[in-house]
Amino acid sequence: MRAMEAAAGHTAEHYCVESTPKRDAIVRAASQLFLDSGYGETSMDAIAAAAEVSKRTVYSYFSGKDALFEAVMTDVCENRSDMANNELPNKPAEEVLTWVGLGFLKTVSSDIVLTTFRIAAAESERFPELGDTFYRAGPKRSIHNLATYLRVREAEGELLVPDPELAAAQFFALVKSDVFIRLILGVGPKPDEADIEKAVSSAVRLFLSGYGSGGADPE
Repeated sequence: MRAMEAAAGHTAEHYCVESTPKRDAIVRAASQLFLDSGYGETSMDAIAAAAEVSKRTVYSYFSGKDALFEAVMTDVCENRSDMANNELPNKPAEEVLTWVGLGFLKTVSSDIVLTTFRIAAAESERFPELGDTFYRAGPKRSIHNLATYLRVREAEGELLVPDPELAAAQFFALVKSDVFIRLILGVGPKPDEADIEKAVSSAVRLFLSGYGSGGADPE
């Protein structure tokens, strides 16, 4: 409980990557069109028109539609989850894992993330780059960031983690339990705060029972 209380054909260099009003407008327009029409049915012409810029301006920022989808996904992740983008504090594992778990489950329960996931899953067969883009912009970044933290806590003697990347992925799987699949399938109501806290508390307890230095060696 204390932890719960204590605790989200051009070359690349030719594109403008810094945030500007025009770039932000393009990303917002693309995001809305992807959500409304799907990835396959959204054209660069439509994005330019919705953003009220020329198609040439769109291409000055993004090499193509796949790059725009990645920008949308990155924007979604950065705006909804600090834990995917910032170094985690070197504090006790129970506290940090609880904070990470709460932020993660709230993020993946949001309408924008669920819809974007459905788009990537539904259209990844026709557009294989979508699955890779979604994974790199969201799950991979979260796993890498948590794995970095786990290495630090192992060095501090609190955890025994032979494979930090695998352990991080396992933690997120524990946190999701059956909540995420029920949300994707539209089964039952969205989890409330109590549901989220219960799932995270259980995940943290199970994770630490396996990887805590006071328990059995996970190898």
